[in-house]
Amino acid sequence: MSQVANPRSHMPPTGPGAAPRILVVDDEPYMCDVCTRTLQRGGYQVVATNDPHAAVQALRGDGHFDLLLTDIKMPSMSGLDLANIARENDPTIAIIIMTGFATMENLQQSVQRGIADFLSKPFELEHLRLAVDQALSKRAILQDNLRLQTIEQLLASSQALSATLELSEVADILLRVSLQQSECRAGFLLLIEEPDVPATVVRSSAGGELFEVGRRLAWQVFAGQRPLLSRDVAFCRVDGTELCYALAVPLRAQGKVSGVLLLGDERPTSFRPGVQESVTLLANHAGAAIRNATLYGELDQAYQRVQEVDRLKSEFISIASHELRTPLSIVLGYTMMVRDQSENEQRVYLERVMGSAQRIKEIVDDMVSLRHLDTGEAQFAPDQVIAQDLIRTAIERVQPIAAGHQQSIDADLPDQPLQFVCDREKFMLILGHLLSNAVRFTAGGGRILVSAALQPAGLPDSGGSRLIPPLRAPSALPWVVVQVQDNGIGIPEHEQTRIFDRFYQVAASLTRDHGGTGLGLALVRELISVLGGTVWVDSKQGQGSTFSFALPCRQPAPANGQR
Repeated sequence: MSQVANPRSHMPPTGPGAAPRILVVDDEPYMCDVCTRTLQRGGYQVVATNDPHAAVQALRGDGHFDLLLTDIKMPSMSGLDLANIARENDPTIAIIIMTGFATMENLQQSVQRGIADFLSKPFELEHLRLAVDQALSKRAILQDNLRLQTIEQLLASSQALSATLELSEVADILLRVSLQQSECRAGFLLLIEEPDVPATVVRSSAGGELFEVGRRLAWQVFAGQRPLLSRDVAFCRVDGTELCYALAVPLRAQGKVSGVLLLGDERPTSFRPGVQESVTLLANHAGAAIRNATLYGELDQAYQRVQEVDRLKSEFISIASHELRTPLSIVLGYTMMVRDQSENEQRVYLERVMGSAQRIKEIVDDMVSLRHLDTGEAQFAPDQVIAQDLIRTAIERVQPIAAGHQQSIDADLPDQPLQFVCDREKFMLILGHLLSNAVRFTAGGGRILVSAALQPAGLPDSGGSRLIPPLRAPSALPWVVVQVQDNGIGIPEHEQTRIFDRFYQVAASLTRDHGGTGLGLALVRELISVLGGTVWVDSKQGQGSTFSFALPCRQPAPANGQR
């Protein structure tokens, strides 16, 4: 007869090919021996004992059993009581009651305790094998149902974890769901960023005090990256009760452990078969959710810092532009008076002073314009304009500067007036900045060409270039498209999406050689956005650039009484 020894010596093989383990309990040694030999010939692993208390130790040990075959009447313990203990340890364990007293009362008690498989003594050995096969088949079906329920719960939990990017909410969901699945009393989540940084401890709603033993267990799991069970030493205290049974599971995401889930209870049966697997699956989902929440938190902090920097920058622009305007006006006024009364070299020097002061004024004006755009003060001021007239005026304003560089500015405009409703001042600012850029980044003797055309409704024909800002939908109105083309230095392709950002310069060398604050094209983009249009660039380094912008060809509303 096979007796129960130290439970640690009966660890079953794992994996889908492992033979089922059966615990046989009967106070008659002969019955234990017959059942053991019969079942072993059937390919089962069998542990047998005629002591019910030894059977209890085996059931509560590290090794698990798939089926309990027990006599109902034993001197020291009823087989029904032993079956209850087995079910507490593993709700899916198959149980067969052997009895020579198959009374109605015994049958009723068994059914009330969820036991429906019986063998009446004496029985044929074939009946024993058949009863065991059937009981194990029922257990497999029950396990499949429980796995399906677990998967459904995990799916719902995963959806809940994925639905939030708040780290506190993710931690609360993980602790609440893991405690529900494991039926444990306490839970702790230790978030670990680096091995040399103290862990952040999040407690479940039950609260509790985590001992140093629990922290060491968590660090051990963090280092080993695998779940661990602890049953020897109290690791926490909840409501005055010290808990000794703990399950620690690592939280993984992209191959990295970001924390440890620690569950605890005072019952030795808490971590029955299946609990560790379901908690581990949940922890894996939670690991990804915690990583996403952590990254989102870092991104949000970075965004807040950027917002603060942007606020300070805007405040600086507001203060600087306001404080510079008054002294600059005085400098320009007195310089102009002295220049008009001077001759020869002194007049030339004053002209240079005037030119530099005028450049400062243009920078201040750009800063003021951006400030107005940020505060919403730059509203659309509709006016009926003719595109050809505005283009010619803009060319006249920059013609003296272009002539100083021996550059030519030509216009290719349609004969038919392009008359539409637009904001005259903003149109001139946009075109003025594009022409100034063309002059600045085109070598002496270069050529600049300004053209205009009317394009049909829909999306503007950008030739495959990216529209900035992108249009949400095709326009129902035709487009007035203006292009400024030069044969200057051009723009590298990888820089073309960023040149419309504030203060962005293509390269430090360009800043030194050609000047500029990086505000002009940013102002162009935002002014065009106010007008409901879009802008794009087509450029090749060393061959020149073509900046194009499209504005809706709005027409004035008909007067009352007209159709």
